[in-house]
Amino acid sequence: MKKLIYLFLFYPLLWQAVIAQDSIPVTFSQEQDTISKQRFVDRYENVFMTKVPTRHMFKLTLTFAPNYLFAVDNNAFQTIFYGLGYEYKIAPSFSIGTDVLINGGWGGKIGFNGMLDGNLYGRWYYDMKRRINQGVSVNNFTGNYVAIVAGKRWGKAEVDYQLSTIGVEFGLQRRFLNNGRIEFAIGASYQKYLDGHYPLQFAYGIHKAADFAISSRTSMGLAFGDWKRNKNLPVCEVLRCDEIVQQQWKLLWPKIYLSSRFIQGMIGLAYERKIGSGPLSLNGQVTTDYLRMVSNGTAPQSKNVSNDVQIWPSLQLRYYFTQKEAIRRGLGGQNLSGMYFGPHSDFVYYHSETIFGEGRAEKHLGVGAVAGFQQTLFKKAYIDLSLHGSYNTLNPQPNTKRMLAAIRTGFGITL
Repeated sequence: MKKLIYLFLFYPLLWQAVIAQDSIPVTFSQEQDTISKQRFVDRYENVFMTKVPTRHMFKLTLTFAPNYLFAVDNNAFQTIFYGLGYEYKIAPSFSIGTDVLINGGWGGKIGFNGMLDGNLYGRWYYDMKRRINQGVSVNNFTGNYVAIVAGKRWGKAEVDYQLSTIGVEFGLQRRFLNNGRIEFAIGASYQKYLDGHYPLQFAYGIHKAADFAISSRTSMGLAFGDWKRNKNLPVCEVLRCDEIVQQQWKLLWPKIYLSSRFIQGMIGLAYERKIGSGPLSLNGQVTTDYLRMVSNGTAPQSKNVSNDVQIWPSLQLRYYFTQKEAIRRGLGGQNLSGMYFGPHSDFVYYHSETIFGEGRAEKHLGVGAVAGFQQTLFKKAYIDLSLHGSYNTLNPQPNTKRMLAAIRTGFGITL
């Protein structure tokens, strides 16, 4: 009992002695991070060549833009322009350039059906001087810009037409690795047709030969210039070399054209998922096209409005036959990139209130095959080039074809 009394009396003294052994106070503080946040293009300066000076650049391009002069039939002839261009820096923040674009194909009794575009532009890279002063860039073509663009278009369909344009464009251009280039832009322009050289739509009673328009443009391709080539390319900073990708959502970059007489747009969404751990995947996607035309009626103050709508869902089983070789060479992994082929099925609903619907099936339920190439870039962007065809299992209308083939060039972002 005495031991318990002594322990009770001396316990506070023992506890005080234990605490006194560590009497140094502990304080916490938080310091301001002096490292400024970098933009994506600055974190990958070796990819985008932001510190490689450049004054001359020749361009070989594929340009994706709405072609409101034709139907919403979703194929390469309608939306892809093949082009040559040249851009020259007259000052670190200013450049001048030109490009020539062509699209179209051969069809029917009229032979070539398409257009030729020629453009001149001057660009102001408004943030270039600041980026050079901050040491994150040098005099080159990687940056955001505002441009004045003047152009001329020569077209041939059932009738020939000529169109002159002048406008303002906002865009961004990025050059990556030694010869890669990509560009996004949206602009507003004044457009005027040459007297006596109107497109086919003027047969609808449109007497106004000039208009204002807003349109989008996406361009990608190869670039050649006076820069020093990098022998040690950071390829895996652009491609998903080592990452395992089991599934991805893909948003097709939209195409937009808006004016008082024509409205055209296209957008698409896709979902792809690997089957097991091999090179097989299942890809489902849907694209939607819309064209609206407003024309003058026969009666005074009257207007006619017509709409073309196309909805095109498809399902593909893809076999990436180059995946094993890419893994062996260290340029790919268990992902959804590479060359592929496989069976293809689609359903097309097409409704037209214009003459563009002539010769087109309103419904198409097809089975066929697809071959293409898909690659993910910078973890968030992707390209998908494909050629597919299908045989219509439904009974089509008279004078319509059972086979439906299309070349699709998809560019967008992964979600």
